[in-house]
Amino acid sequence: MTDVRPLRVLAMEVGPLAENTYIVGHAASGKAVVIDPGDEADEILRQLGARGWTLDKILLTHGHFDHVGAVAALKERTGASVHIHPDDAEQLRTAGRQGAMFGLHVPAPPPPDVLVREGDTVSLGDVAFRVLHTPGHTPGHVTYLSGDLAFVGDLIFEGSIGRTDLPGGSLDELLRAVREKIFTLPGETILFPGHGPATTVGDEKRGNPFFTGEDAGG
Repeated sequence: MTDVRPLRVLAMEVGPLAENTYIVGHAASGKAVVIDPGDEADEILRQLGARGWTLDKILLTHGHFDHVGAVAALKERTGASVHIHPDDAEQLRTAGRQGAMFGLHVPAPPPPDVLVREGDTVSLGDVAFRVLHTPGHTPGHVTYLSGDLAFVGDLIFEGSIGRTDLPGGSLDELLRAVREKIFTLPGETILFPGHGPATTVGDEKRGNPFFTGEDAGG
């Protein structure tokens, strides 16, 4: 549990691909969002209930199957609205087919309720997440930023970056998104990735080998 007022962040590693699902609760209102619920809907709901949080929104950084496997159950049981960029709506629609290619059953997610774009804001109590369009891993990949918390999906990891060899991927776009949308944030900004441990903007500017030799200031 990471306690960052007014938000509290619970990271859960779920599913066969060890995907990071984040439950972000707003202390004052008791509302929460779940970011990239990849699997284990029952456990996500149990964690919400244990904290007295009500699920308000489901925020998807992108539509790959390992990030959306619990969306259908959470939507059905809570009515939470589903948010994704329009350029990844098709990825979301085909998540079941994606999972089958890996021999996994992924319940078909419902259609999104809200299509988010660059510069949009998503409210949670009296705070908000700003949407940054960060393509490269997928065409509609986004980052959700609130204060010094950035939920970056499969854009950048500790010491690495997301895959760009899948359909719709682009190494050039991904590197540009990191440089222009992530590395321009304050160095203390915490990056919560879709896999692996959290890191910071400053640490990745200094030590990520995909950006070695670039200006590491900030």
